[in-house]
Amino acid sequence: MKLLLIDAMNLIRRIYAAQATRSTDVIEQTLLLSQNAILKNIEVSRATHVSVVFDGKGPTWRHEMFSEYKAHRKPMPEDLAQALGLFRERFKALGINCLLMEEFEADDLIATLAVKAADKGVKVMIVSTDKGFMQIATDNISLYHYFDKRILHLDDVEQTLGLKSHKLVDFLSLVGDSTNHVPGVPGIGPKTAGTLIEAYGDLDNILIHSEAIEGRAGRALIEHYRVALLARKLVSLKLDCHLDVNLQALRYQPMAVTS
Repeated sequence: MKLLLIDAMNLIRRIYAAQATRSTDVIEQTLLLSQNAILKNIEVSRATHVSVVFDGKGPTWRHEMFSEYKAHRKPMPEDLAQALGLFRERFKALGINCLLMEEFEADDLIATLAVKAADKGVKVMIVSTDKGFMQIATDNISLYHYFDKRILHLDDVEQTLGLKSHKLVDFLSLVGDSTNHVPGVPGIGPKTAGTLIEAYGDLDNILIHSEAIEGRAGRALIEHYRVALLARKLVSLKLDCHLDVNLQALRYQPMAVTS
């Protein structure tokens, strides 16, 4: 058994952006290319179970916690937003499960599904370029960058990060996550964050010993510790979303592709 989880908007928006400058029928072309990409992902992964996971429309718990979350991002093009229901219909017609819950980002739904399946011994592949998924990489959970055609296993993830996958949350809590407009501790960059994690293990222990940390980093941690704690909540993927779906519902049942 192998489970393939596809970050829908991570895939679709990139395909849409590429088509916007070269196609007169952008939506239909994006739909066809997205459909083909999903089928190719299934082929590459040899998945037996598949879900294409979409973001909900409204603000999520992260927006409620921090109003500036993702505030710098451009809104989705209106024509694409209006067509997403059609995308889901087409994908389902191919025997592919689509998942959406209004109160959650796709990232949290994917993380919950991935970890629960991996805990049962299922091999999981996540299709996304979002580095946040690296925090849940394990021997059973790998990542696939579709546009680079690159599979990242646990060793690859940790080599890329320069630290253990489960330490990514501690790292981002210190340096922030510019992709999602999440601030970090002022004055603490990647090198300092890596040194602190190596010395103290995790964010909690770093904050406990902040008064013993010399120089600007120590002062910044004392003054801005709440920033780090907020960042940790924002960058941590939820692993306990209540999903009304099980593995059986995600079984891939291929149907004929219609033009």
